[in-house]
Amino acid sequence: MDPITHICSGILIGQGLRPQPSVRRKTLLVTGLAGFAPDFDAASYLWGADVYLRLHHTYTHTLVGIVVLALLLAGLERRWLTELSFARLLGLNLAGCTIHLCGDLIALWPLHILWPVSNHDFVLQWTHDFDYVVLAVVVVAMGLSEVDGFQHRAPWIIAGAVLLLAAYFIFIPGWGGA
Repeated sequence: MDPITHICSGILIGQGLRPQPSVRRKTLLVTGLAGFAPDFDAASYLWGADVYLRLHHTYTHTLVGIVVLALLLAGLERRWLTELSFARLLGLNLAGCTIHLCGDLIALWPLHILWPVSNHDFVLQWTHDFDYVVLAVVVVAMGLSEVDGFQHRAPWIIAGAVLLLAAYFIFIPGWGGA
């Protein structure tokens, strides 16, 4: 899945939690960052394409990896987001990282989600790495969930988006892929 969809999916998860107005922006920032965080391994491209191909979608795209990543992010964020407890930050980061894994699971890259216990490949291949339909559904749901009159309906908007995406993957999978 592409970075924009990952970030928007993370923000959408944060909106579904219906945070208090006083911490809403910070909550959405945390979940948006966490939605992208497992792709920090893309920085391995700085050491060459072969290193990138060997490391991308490996350690940070596992259940163990997202727990470690969420702990690290929560520890860093705790320094400047004092209104949110470490436990809340940890939960928000776990939610964002988990939605990232779900997004990558439906795309083309095989993931070793259960590493180090198992090296079994998990991949559904329902769509390409960039899919206009998935991006559009996520962005529209995120936008609707941000409108003042609809914020309290965010969980229903998310449920509708999930149903739309399920129908898309069942009836015309990959149609919007690039």
